[in-house]
Amino acid sequence: MLVGHARSNVHDGEKDLGDNYILKGIDTRSDVGFLTYFEYFGYFQVGENLKTPQVPIWIVCSESHYTVLFSVDANTIDKGGKAFDLVYYDELARQENDIILTVDPSISVGDTSNNKNPIPIDEVIRTKWSQAQVSWNGRTKIL
Repeated sequence: MLVGHARSNVHDGEKDLGDNYILKGIDTRSDVGFLTYFEYFGYFQVGENLKTPQVPIWIVCSESHYTVLFSVDANTIDKGGKAFDLVYYDELARQENDIILTVDPSISVGDTSNNKNPIPIDEVIRTKWSQAQVSWNGRTKIL
């Protein structure tokens, strides 16, 4: 649905596994992006065609449901390593106010793979902006 036609894989283009077995992925940059917590675990890798959408909106697949990340100012995303804000919306959290996350790709939090209590949305964000610091700006972190 994100790219206008059926695709069962989220990598870029096609992958030839041999014996005439080809996995079809995403051919072009999508309008809306996709990020997933399963990439953090190493199950698969989302391609740049979904990680870098035409508009700064990402459907997020967590362990149990889908949420949304988006920017209200597309001009601030990926501009020279400067911090930018993303709005995080999770219907199941019954949030009354917007949750504004500040992502700073210029501040590295280092390797988080040994973290015993990772914050899932932080790790999802890091699948696109590796090792970026994520600030919840005083809001309670949603697991």
